[in-house]
Amino acid sequence: MQINQSTLLALPKRLGPAFLTSLFFLTFVILAFWSGLLPRPLKAEGRFKIHEVRKNVSPIQTTFVYQGTLEGLPCSIYLPLKQNRPLANTDYFFSKGTLRKRSTGQYIFKPQCTWEPIKNSWSLAEWRFQTKEIVKRHLYKRFKNPKVASLLSGLATGHFENPLLSYQFGAVGLAHLLAISGFHFALLSFFLASLFKRFLPEKILALTLILLLGTYFFYMGGGPSISRAWIGVLLYLIGTLFGYRTTPLNALGVALLFALTDPFVITKVGFQLSFAATLGIILFYRPFEEKLTAFLPKRPYLVLLEMHLKDQIGYLLCSYLRKGLALQGSVLVFTLPLIVFHFQTFPLISLFYNLFVPVLFALLLALFLLHLDFLTTPLASFLITLVEGTPRRLLFQVDTMQLCIILGTILPFVYGRVLRHKKYISAQRSSSRKYLRLVVKLKRLVSYFPLNCLRNK
Repeated sequence: MQINQSTLLALPKRLGPAFLTSLFFLTFVILAFWSGLLPRPLKAEGRFKIHEVRKNVSPIQTTFVYQGTLEGLPCSIYLPLKQNRPLANTDYFFSKGTLRKRSTGQYIFKPQCTWEPIKNSWSLAEWRFQTKEIVKRHLYKRFKNPKVASLLSGLATGHFENPLLSYQFGAVGLAHLLAISGFHFALLSFFLASLFKRFLPEKILALTLILLLGTYFFYMGGGPSISRAWIGVLLYLIGTLFGYRTTPLNALGVALLFALTDPFVITKVGFQLSFAATLGIILFYRPFEEKLTAFLPKRPYLVLLEMHLKDQIGYLLCSYLRKGLALQGSVLVFTLPLIVFHFQTFPLISLFYNLFVPVLFALLLALFLLHLDFLTTPLASFLITLVEGTPRRLLFQVDTMQLCIILGTILPFVYGRVLRHKKYISAQRSSSRKYLRLVVKLKRLVSYFPLNCLRNK
């Protein structure tokens, strides 16, 4: 594949200034982080700013977890569940404690002194925790099945207190459905827009959505995937409000700039996968779909109407398969290397499950928001049973070497098929052009023939 010089020169304009700026800034932050320019923990004391408090359920015990920053350093504090915990509505000062590294850019802090609240400081962490506890208790009363209640309360609060269920979803490659991200923001935005657009003008609708989705953002907390989704939706709504059109890459670039205000966020796996998946969709979804059109071609709408019912259903299934494969391929362009790097394995069953389970998940969220519990419960039970009942023979995973061998075998074959199809199409086009030229020459020849003379005779 040859790339012209004009294409290379036009590439920055296509990418967008905000995305390029954030890309350069991200490169600088990564280099500064790994070269030691950013601060390292020197002493375990100072001001602790709380970002979130939640319950951490493990097979051993259940504890309270305070997540925040100690003098700008990301760290967590674990407290026993039975202990009277301090309120998370203010910042605290610690004069003594121990700091232990948990992972790259993440530390565990153990205070060895009393929690001293700092005056004139505030935090929304306590309000989030209390509100989510109320929502969780309401859902456990609303749904009698404990597994269904655990799944839906996790989707409503962003925290799953059933570690076994989270592990089972991750084993089949569906953990991204449990993490609040752009998928959930898009569904909620679509639901609210469909509800209010019938009686609200466009700009008032955009302002209403900003207020409602902003409340949802502050309720969920500022995780990397949540912040990216919220900023993308916010820029689109602000553009609608003031008559401007935002591009997806610019929205992603602005979200990346806001996320990098915390340099340690680059060490979080959720941040890396979220931005990598979004970037892959933006850049590669359309090219992948165009490639797949060679195998699953598109049909005009008028031709589709003339088909029989079974042919229409078959075409819709093929169209859904084309879009699903294009979406998976574009997501895996950047996320597959990260998954193999962090987890050293990749569940192949996820390639099949991700073709239809996200659609069922979207239907589940729609039924849940509409309070159609008589349909929500059986669908949630079916999804849980589908994940839990996956045969062990299908839960095979591949390591880095096996994945490289598989990709090295499949990709040349697929690329060769696409090239052969292109050559076939170009040959068909050239033959049809020759045929058309022949027809035009025959028409010109007939036009010069004296037909009137033959008729007179």
